[in-house]
Amino acid sequence: MTREKPSPGDAWQQDPAIALALAYARKDARPVFEDLFALDRRLADAVRQASEPIIAQLKLAWWRDRFAQSPPDWPKGEPLLARLASWDADVSHLSALVDGWEALLAEGPLSEDTIAAFAEGRAKSWQVAARALGQDDPEVCDLVRDAGALWAVADLADHIGDADDRERAWLYSMKRQRFASPNLPRDLRPFAILARLAHRAIMDRRAMLGAKSDFLAAVRTGMLGL
Repeated sequence: MTREKPSPGDAWQQDPAIALALAYARKDARPVFEDLFALDRRLADAVRQASEPIIAQLKLAWWRDRFAQSPPDWPKGEPLLARLASWDADVSHLSALVDGWEALLAEGPLSEDTIAAFAEGRAKSWQVAARALGQDDPEVCDLVRDAGALWAVADLADHIGDADDRERAWLYSMKRQRFASPNLPRDLRPFAILARLAHRAIMDRRAMLGAKSDFLAAVRTGMLGL
């Protein structure tokens, strides 16, 4: 690979932004968020840990094949699949997340098309999670998509090794973001927190939770949704 791959998928338990966001998840909604970020981590690891792009592609293809199947046909013995099968949503659309991670296997500098494909894939997975939590209003889904894309690129910038690629990620999001913090339903509060942190990081070209005021901003969003 010619580019150092990002590792946003490092265990969500060790990601302070995700851990903070999950602290404001409703008890009955938290498992969906945990499953979503666990899947994201698994796909990230497939990209980050592979010594060759073809190996990563094979691992990603396994997940894509699963999402092309009906959940009852999924192989037994994979705990994450078992949890995803319980979602009250069309989990076949999680294949978009696989496509998003696969986009990062492209050779050369990080292009705008690659960033867009990556952000779109992660954003669509947030929409699936929102629907699993009963939030299927089209306007809400649009906000979730915007929030997911914003966080996806901020998280990419946090973990990517090349400074020029990081700058490209920041510039991409600055041109496209529409809000500082979306007005999402209470059940989706973790998404609002991550979008808020992403907005602040992108505007200042720095890591999420990289400023002392970020924690207070996240708490305010967590408590009030603002």
